[in-house]
Amino acid sequence: MTKQELIRRVARSPAFCDHAGPGRKKAVEALVDAVFAELATYFIEARISRRPAARARARTPRFTYPGFGTFTKKRRGARAGRHPQTGAAIAIPETVTLAFQPGSELKASLNREAPRRRSGQATIK
Repeated sequence: MTKQELIRRVARSPAFCDHAGPGRKKAVEALVDAVFAELATYFIEARISRRPAARARARTPRFTYPGFGTFTKKRRGARAGRHPQTGAAIAIPETVTLAFQPGSELKASLNREAPRRRSGQATIK
């Protein structure tokens, strides 16, 4: 799904249509931009604890959306690797990344048997 598809879907959703006038697509776009900008700022500014793993969990930067899942900021340590074409040893530096753990409700929804659709085929409601 692209950003524009997300905006279009939210603007058409019954929950949002009840609260917005003719400029709802622009309002949804502003809302989506603001939410993702705030999440990005939070994770950029948040510090990862260097305490032992048992106590670090409480201080690990995370964003949880109930029913959907949890995004967690993680540090990947430096490690040795191999260049895939030459096989030469290379040093891979430490990096910071985000991990996503889906919530139980999302997992259950993903694992329900759903009818398959082909692209371009209309959705039956």
